[in-house]
Parts: sequence; structure tokens; C-alpha cells
Amino acid sequence: MDIAQKIGEVEAELSRLGQQHEQEAAMAQMLPVRFQENMDAFKKYMPDIHDFFVDYQSARPFRFFCNENGIPNILWLDTEMALYGEDPFADALAQITEVLDQSTLQCIDFASQWYFDDQIHIKYNNEISKLKQRANQGSPLLKDALHTDIPLSLMYGIGLGYQLGYLYERCKVRNLFAFEPDLDLFYASLFCFDWHALLTYMEQEFLTLHLFIGVDEKLLAADMMEALHRKGAFWSAAYFSFRHYHSPKLDTLIQQVENEFYLLRTGWGFFDDNVYALAHSHTHLQDGTPFLKRERDTGLAATLPVFVVGNGPSLDQSIDFIRQHQHQAIIIACGTAVSALHKADIKPDIYVAVERTKSSADFLRILNADDFIKDCVFLSVDVIHPECKGFFRKTGIAFKPNEPMYKILSTRFGSEFEFEAIQYSNPFVGNTGLNYAALLGFKEIYLFGIDNGYKSADKHHSKLSLYYNDKQEAKYQQNLKDTFPAPANFGGEVRINHLFGLAIHNMEQVLATYPEVHCINSSDGAYIEGACPLRVETLTPRWSAIDKRAVVDELMTNCFQPFDVTSIDFQAAINVPLFHEIIEKLRYDWQSVDREHNAIQLMMQRHHDYLLYLLMSKEGHLYRVLIGSLNYFYANIISLMLAEMNSDG
Repeated sequence: MDIAQKIGEVEAELSRLGQQHEQEAAMAQMLPVRFQENMDAFKKYMPDIHDFFVDYQSARPFRFFCNENGIPNILWLDTEMALYGEDPFADALAQITEVLDQSTLQCIDFASQWYFDDQIHIKYNNEISKLKQRANQGSPLLKDALHTDIPLSLMYGIGLGYQLGYLYERCKVRNLFAFEPDLDLFYASLFCFDWHALLTYMEQEFLTLHLFIGVDEKLLAADMMEALHRKGAFWSAAYFSFRHYHSPKLDTLIQQVENEFYLLRTGWGFFDDNVYALAHSHTHLQDGTPFLKRERDTGLAATLPVFVVGNGPSLDQSIDFIRQHQHQAIIIACGTAVSALHKADIKPDIYVAVERTKSSADFLRILNADDFIKDCVFLSVDVIHPECKGFFRKTGIAFKPNEPMYKILSTRFGSEFEFEAIQYSNPFVGNTGLNYAALLGFKEIYLFGIDNGYKSADKHHSKLSLYYNDKQEAKYQQNLKDTFPAPANFGGEVRINHLFGLAIHNMEQVLATYPEVHCINSSDGAYIEGACPLRVETLTPRWSAIDKRAVVDELMTNCFQPFDVTSIDFQAAINVPLFHEIIEKLRYDWQSVDREHNAIQLMMQRHHDYLLYLLMSKEGHLYRVLIGSLNYFYANIISLMLAEMNSDG
């Protein structure tokens, strides 16, 4: 043994330990100072974060330590595991370097739509899509776009936050969604990372940080949508994502975010749709059509069963049960399901529809069953085509909350506005049926044919409906190309698309809003959380016959009333001159903006902020009219600019 070498090694280790001891002593003095600076910054920029963590006590024991480099690290005492290696800064830098060098931007792609009825939105959105088709169709590499502002990034796991400094040194992300499910870990970051400097920088550069801390899984999708729409849904046009560290809790969160991210890109609406909505709603109001009241007596429905019947393929399995018990329950036929019920000679009590175009009325004409449906009550939303009402003995309407007319009336009348909105009527008529059942006070709800998914390409509707011929052969095969798996109601999987996913999400929201509702889902389709899966052959009810017409009529009397149209000047309320001013302002900005990526993105944000200001005013309906098309156009233009950049190489 070389004694001198051994002595040298011991002396070196003693020196290192001495340096580490000195550094840890300095660190111990620095940590509370940094915590206070960070808390002051959060108090200024994100007061909710400050208020939550100012007196926070960690649930899991940990201690801070550092090596001789003096960089704070965290050690979990229950596992004796550190979050980082010897050099946390080097770990963070290496990760960001890899992310920026190897990531691609996930860009939105709105395919061209069928153009009809001179719809302005579809015409111009299709023109943008054509331009994109000429450019490079591959996903742009993030490293090739670092000279521009990146619209959105999703960062899974914040850890102690060091990677954020390196990220913003090399990349300007306009909107960062940072997810940290571990409250203790984020609390630790308040002692280590310079949040004060980051938040100050982001404020100066007009960048946005959304922190999702200790995520509530049930509220995650709604929280993401609310955060994005506050800055503009069009920012979801292009994004990259990365994981900062590994943990089972983070794995679950990532899977949920990735599964639900499409919800941020759906349901935006568009200009022509909103113009139709205003016109149709105004007609219903002028016609004296009864609207759903905010204060209403729904006690009659509380003890009665209701069947919400959709036109999914599994309806065929339930037809015999519905026929057997049709006199013991209120039957709500959702859209084209009425054609299957007509063929089965089962009369619904209520018919619901939601589509605002004339196709809703045309379908009822094609059905050619006036005598069959004329005794039904028609329930719908204020944007429904007015011709639909003529087929039914009575009509009741509910306002859709995100439509222009509801914004006009609720803003002007405030707390004195007497009418209720139907929150979850989209995207399909089955959503309208379920939401209406809950709004009318039914506590025992059965879902039949509400499949929200496909098991095969030729099984997309009930074989009794108009989608099949007399031989019960499908008139078309459903294209399953853009579908993905989802849990099935009775185990296994079904194929759903993004709209079905939104339908499922909204049905779950209805059931969460009305926890007193007992909902049985006998549909052999997608699973709906909050609904109890029971196959129809296992149902053994003991119901008595009811006077269904009397029940429905009493509900109509108790729950609906006309709006007093003399109480408002609609022409003045719509404020067409202001609309023209806004359009001219947007046009002027586009004509004068520098043809440069970041300048255009900044202008887009200003335009969104103009509309957001309107939303907070009595002219909020103009936000509703314009925001959908603005989101679609600007998302398409952002992805077009990136495609052109990619094409230019």
C-alpha cells in the first residue's frame, strides 16, 4: 500500500467534506432568504400560491443538502433518496439541452371542411388549410424554431425548478403549463430556485406561466381549459412537452393530460354558427316560446323513472325493455333515436334536438311521422332552428350559456334574469337529453343507446333507424381512422373520437353536478363515470303505470315561461356599429403588422385581449360571436407559419 497516496486521499476527502460543511452552512443561511424573496414574488404575481404555501407544513420528511459545489438538493428521509445527482445544475442543463435538440412541435391540423351556405368561417379557414398543404407537412423540429416564440409547452414535474432557468435562457415559451402533483416538492423549490427572477422576467416579456400544483384529477381538464382560454385557445396550435423526473404519481398525471389535451382544441364555435344562434334565439323570444326558469318546481319528477334514449347501436338490445316499460317511465328521444322508436312503435314523451342548422327540421320531415310525434313535447336550446317547433304540441327552450343571446340578456338583467342555462348540451343530442333530465328534477335516469363510441365500423347507430336499410344493412361504414381506445361500459374497450370524448366528459360533469341523481347506463358503449353500468337484461324494476301526458304538461307549466320581449331593445343591444369598428381594427392591424413571426403572435394576443375586454363589458356577446373563429384562424395561421419555416429549411 502506498501510504503517502492513502494519506493524500484522506486529506482530499477531509478537505472536500470541509468545503461541503462550509457550503451547507452558507446554504442554510441562504435558503430562508430565497424562500422569503420567492414568497414576496408569488404574493405579487400569484397570490393564491403565496397564501397556500406561506404556512405550509410538508407531509413527507425531507432535508436540504449540497455537495462542495453548494447547489441545494433534496433528500427524502423515508427512502434516503435524493432528487438529483452530484450536480443538480448539470442535470437540469443536460435535460433542457436534450429536450430542445430532440423535440418536435406538435402542430394542430384542421382539415378542410365541406363548404355550404356561403359560410364565412369555413371559406377562409379552408383557404388557410390550402396554404398549409403546399408547405412542408412534417412536424417542425423545436431546435429550428428557437428563434421564434414557442406558443405552448407542457412541463411534467417542476422538481426544484432549476430546469426553468435553462429553458428560458435558450427558449421563449409564450405559455408554459407546469404540472407538479407533489406539494412537498414544489414547497421545497420555493427555497431553492429563484422564482422571483423568473416571474419578474415573464412579466416583463408578457409571457404566461400556469402552475398546476397538487393536481385534482377530476378538475384537471376544466382547469387546463380555463387557463388556456384566458390567454387564447389558439395557443394550443403548437406545443412540445417533457418530463422533468420520474414517479408513479407523475406517470398517472401525464397519461391523463395527454388523454384529455384534445379537449383544449374542441368546441370553440365559429362566426357563422353564432350568427345563426342569435337569429334563431331572437325568433324564439319573439314567438313567445317558453324558456326554462331559474326558479322552478321539479318535485313531480323526483320519484319517476326517465329513459334517455340515444341512437347508438346498443339501443337494439334495449328496445324490448323500453317497449315493455314505456307506460311506466318518461321517455326522452334524443335526435335520430326517434326514427328507431317510430319503427318499434314506441312513442316518446319528449323529443330533444340541439343542431342549429335547418337539418334538424329537415330530418323531421324526412321521418314522415307527423302523427307519431305531434303528441310529443319538444325540448331544445335557444339556437335550434325555429321550424322544428311546428312538429310538436308544446315546446320548451333553454339558453346555451356560451352563446351570444344568453350573454346579452344575462349581462343586462344581472341577478334579475329569471332564466336557467343548460350547461352541458354539447356536443351531441344525448348530452342534451341527459342534462334536461337532470334539470327537470328526475333522480332515476336510465341511459339506452347512449354509446359514445364504436365497436365496429358497421355498427354506428341502431339498426332500426334511418341509417340502415330495410335489410338492416348499414348505409355507410364509419371511418375509424381518427379514433382511439376508451374504457367500455361493461369492460374492455371501445373506439372513440375527440367529439365522443367531449360528450363523455360533459355527461360526467352533469352527473357530478347532480350527485343526488342515480343514473343507470345500460348502453353497450363507452363508460361514463358517475353512471352505474347495468346490462338491460339484469334490470328488474317494479314500476307502476303513470299518466305521462299529465306529468309532462305539469313539468312544462312549472318549469318554463316566455320572456318579456318588451323589456329590451334587441337592435340596440346587439350594437352592430361596434361590431364593425372591431372588425376594422383587426383588419388594420393585419395590414400594418410586420411580416415576422413574433410580431404576428404578439398582435394575435392583443386581438384576443381586445375581445376578452369586451367579454367583461355589456358588449360581451361580441366576444362570443368572434372568439371561436379567431381561435381557429389564429391556430391555423400559427401552424402555417411553422410549416412555412419548416419548408424553408
